[in-house]
Amino acid sequence: MKSKFVERFGTCSKDCYGSCVFLGSWNDNAEEFKFLESVPQKSHPFTNGFFCEKMNTRKELLYHSKRLKHSLVRKGKKGSNEFQKVNNDKAINIIAKKAQQIIENFGPESILGAFNAGNYGLISMYSPIRFFKALGGTITSGGICNEGGCAGLKDLFGTYSITNPLQLINPETHLIVIWGSDLSDRNSHSYSLIKQARHNGTKLIVLDSRRTQIAKEADLFIYTVPGTDHLISQLICKYLIENHLHDRDFLIKYTQDYIPIIKKIRKLNEEEITKILDLELEQINTFFNLLTEYKNHTIFNIGYGVQKDFYGGKIIQNIALIQILLGNLGKPGTGIIYSQSDFLKPFLQPLMEYITGVSIENTLPQINLINLGKELQSNKFKMIFVYNFNPLSSLPNLNNIKNCFLKKDLFVVVQDLFLNATTKFADIVIPSKFDLECSDIISPYYIPSISINNGGPCPYPNCLSNFEFFQKLYNNLCIGENPEFNENDNQILEHCLNLLPPNFKDNIIRNGYHLLFDINSVPFSGLAFPTFNNKINLKNVKLDFGDDWLNSIRKRKKNSFILISPSHKYYIHSQLGQIHNNQLDAFNKVFLCEEDITFLHLKEGDKVNVSNYLGQGDYFVARTSILTKGIALIYSGVPIESKINFNVNIFTPDNPEELGFSGSYNSTLVEINSLKH
Repeated sequence: MKSKFVERFGTCSKDCYGSCVFLGSWNDNAEEFKFLESVPQKSHPFTNGFFCEKMNTRKELLYHSKRLKHSLVRKGKKGSNEFQKVNNDKAINIIAKKAQQIIENFGPESILGAFNAGNYGLISMYSPIRFFKALGGTITSGGICNEGGCAGLKDLFGTYSITNPLQLINPETHLIVIWGSDLSDRNSHSYSLIKQARHNGTKLIVLDSRRTQIAKEADLFIYTVPGTDHLISQLICKYLIENHLHDRDFLIKYTQDYIPIIKKIRKLNEEEITKILDLELEQINTFFNLLTEYKNHTIFNIGYGVQKDFYGGKIIQNIALIQILLGNLGKPGTGIIYSQSDFLKPFLQPLMEYITGVSIENTLPQINLINLGKELQSNKFKMIFVYNFNPLSSLPNLNNIKNCFLKKDLFVVVQDLFLNATTKFADIVIPSKFDLECSDIISPYYIPSISINNGGPCPYPNCLSNFEFFQKLYNNLCIGENPEFNENDNQILEHCLNLLPPNFKDNIIRNGYHLLFDINSVPFSGLAFPTFNNKINLKNVKLDFGDDWLNSIRKRKKNSFILISPSHKYYIHSQLGQIHNNQLDAFNKVFLCEEDITFLHLKEGDKVNVSNYLGQGDYFVARTSILTKGIALIYSGVPIESKINFNVNIFTPDNPEELGFSGSYNSTLVEINSLKH
């Protein structure tokens, strides 16, 4: 048969900032290697014609030899990836019989669906909710990443989406402040925009716990200690107030309850804060001078790592306070960039109701995802379905999570592309289709847009999309006739497109995406925010918090370090190990600065034991120039291909961030002890 080459729009659905849009070429009649290449869309102002370094080899991942192509049933003990292959019908029959027994004995609410953003497509993430609604089951809600910061900003502005990120290259932007965000490794497209802005003369300030590549390129770099960023902000705010450089007219007109916060700022003890921060005052003064020089022309880009603290939401509020005092909002070249997904909600709400089958008035029983371990400890759940998620890698306090998944009375079903840390604890594994093989709609959280995947053919007949699996399981359970399970992914996508405004749909069909903003778009230009009074509400802003963390830092032992656990440049959490296996050695290392290695009487390559009250593991010492004294770095998200048997999250606490129930991953200390003897 003559080969038929087809072009389809695609979007990278991985949980990262980019959501790159591309045009994919397919040979639908090929026996296996149907996907040929992807060309990033040059017309998209964020994708901008290039992919990040993580996903340049998309085709290798799609047809990798270790990709799961058959359903698997456990034959070994939990804790190992020992399975036997079975056909899908047998696997689904086993699951259905087990589910029926559990429903009869414990009720449908004891069956839990646990998911996150491993595949960021809306249909992939949310269409299985139709199954749990029909069953009467329970689902997880929330996330583990940026929810604390979102909650903090929402308290202030009624939304956490405030600025159009394309404003980074607006001619009115003269100063960019990157606070706790490694754009050079984690957001290469935004990094490209900033390099463009720098070329046009924009100044750059970076504050971070690491001297990253973008920090090295900045006009000013300030080291921060995790959990103390708010103190830097408070110091700047005090300088603004004392020098009468705050925008009093802006505060009077556009904020509520600003007088009490001004009084609190005046009472701050500058000497005490400076002593705690242990920073050079010259750096703070330079930061202050640049902020005042470029007032009304400054954008803040705040990273999610800043709020991975028990008080993360409050820290984000304190940072935002600088921009509020300066009146740097609602004008070209100003604002706060955090998560942009709130801009999309008015357009996505009808889509979400259709995809899930759940209206905004009706909800399912839910538990917070970050609390999964504690919820499983309660023994109220007897079956868990895991998809788009690798909890045995990404959740905190992993030893507790492992113990929960080892319970004999918890039946675990995992759907995934590859074996991973979570499949080790599965009773049954269902092989998943790749995102390119599924029709879906994607809404990025950094660039406000909507784009699609026009799914191409999968050469492996046993691989199922998330919806296809739950559709088959629903039909096997014979719950009853339900039109929601008569559709397929393509039909759901088509219906979603019809629910969008006509110009959105036209642009998506023509280009693969629709952008809400362009470079000249200024959200909230009228400075009316979606709060109860349309003003920025300062009533709940707190300045006095975090003393418990500061005390623990002061009292730590000499061999005790603040632990940070960023993702590696070439990985998205635990994913992509199959195509970046030359980087796996990084996960066996604990990184320290030269001064700390010398202080501990160690040398590079020495084996050490890293421990705290939650767990312990052995690592090799590695020298790095990006850290300052007192901080240890271990990369998160160990890919399954790594030989290491533990993950940095054995050390991270499972106390959720207090405002938004994300993870307080950076609020932990570890001890490092030599194993030389």
